[in-house]
Amino acid sequence: MERVTTPWLASESELERLVLMADRLQSGEPVQYVLGETAFAGLTFQCDRRALIPRPETEELLMEALDRVNRTAGDQSLRVLDIGTGSGILPIAWKAHRPNDEVHGLDVESDALDLAVANAERLNRAVSFHKGDILQQPGDSIFSVPFDVILSNPPYIPKSERSAMRPNVLNWEPSTALFVEDENPLVFYKRIIEGCENEAWLAPKGLLALECHVDATERVIELIPDTWASKQRLKDLQGKWRMVIACRSTLIG
Repeated sequence: MERVTTPWLASESELERLVLMADRLQSGEPVQYVLGETAFAGLTFQCDRRALIPRPETEELLMEALDRVNRTAGDQSLRVLDIGTGSGILPIAWKAHRPNDEVHGLDVESDALDLAVANAERLNRAVSFHKGDILQQPGDSIFSVPFDVILSNPPYIPKSERSAMRPNVLNWEPSTALFVEDENPLVFYKRIIEGCENEAWLAPKGLLALECHVDATERVIELIPDTWASKQRLKDLQGKWRMVIACRSTLIG
């Protein structure tokens, strides 16, 4: 069999770029940051130190919520919010799957929001991003109208677990998106559920989908009032308890 090959020589600028990338990898910088992009839910997102690197379990949360909504709401236009949106992966991917929905992302970090806006523009997805801290004032009046779906992958790792984490996470990814105080590790879940229950963040037939610490799903379930129609925890593909899904009443429809 005749083999066809094309001679290739790297240019000086290409070699310099490869050397710089190798140096960054050698220093422990995550490959996604070195490349400047990462894949999530079939899309390619810009990725840098302004926000966390997307994890597989976050994609699983997205797909679980999408599956439930598609089965119950069909083509009905919904109002959707991602709390703690980071680089915007969840709302942008949601918009890619359900283009008729009104989709929003909320984050406290301006740098992360800049990255999210850049990703939405790059992928041509109309998502509205807002700055706000749900533990203080949530920001502009995005909660003036209830949401049909609220997604969140908030900070949930107790600071006492820092010593057990890999250096490429600790030294490079934003700590504000990772850690919570040991004495109140469920602070964000408590606030989200309180907002949904008492401040009409979530519509009466709304769906709440939360990514959780592997040891926290049972405690998060307990925060959700028993008056809600359903609440359950789910395992990820590695068999770890990582998700909580709840519905206030009969699912959207």
